[in-house]
Amino acid sequence: MAADTRRQLTLLGGLLAVLVLVTWWQFGGTATPGVTGATGGSGRTPAAPASSAGTPAQTPEQVLARGLGLDRLDQDRPAPDATGRDPFRTGSSASAGGRDGAGGAFAPPMVPTPVQPVMPVGPVGPPPPPPIAVRFIGVVSRRDVGKVAVLSDGKNVYYGRAGEIVDGRWRIVAIGEESLQIEHADGRGRQTLRLTG
Repeated sequence: MAADTRRQLTLLGGLLAVLVLVTWWQFGGTATPGVTGATGGSGRTPAAPASSAGTPAQTPEQVLARGLGLDRLDQDRPAPDATGRDPFRTGSSASAGGRDGAGGAFAPPMVPTPVQPVMPVGPVGPPPPPPIAVRFIGVVSRRDVGKVAVLSDGKNVYYGRAGEIVDGRWRIVAIGEESLQIEHADGRGRQTLRLTG
């Protein structure tokens, strides 16, 4: 039992020594005001030399406040000057202190011109009719009826002469030897179909 107690006391003493070493490492030195990058890459501020006048040591809170520059928060700030500096403007007026180029009065602020959206230009009105989905597959000529066009939509075969309405949907405008003009029954969407055979 005494060996376990001795081992625990040794371990506790070692932990206390590590704690003291870490505390000294973090708060052992004071930051030098106005000097940046003086840590030498170790992350630790160099320790200030001891004063011969016997000044009291600083607390870790004071060292931390000085290192962060918290003492500067209590200092008075200079009042803004009336140079007309505009952080949102660039160019020669900013370099001239906000005045016009001749050093006269302040130049008036530049007001951007609002951008108008571009409206698409296109035909106004109803959409165009769908294409006529039939094929011109031939012409039958007879003396008593003239030329008769033969059309197919892939399922059915239709016949019609020039000027007739086929299937209540299309009007045949003109029949040629190798082409046909056709339009919707209401007169929209005229197309020329070539003979496909």
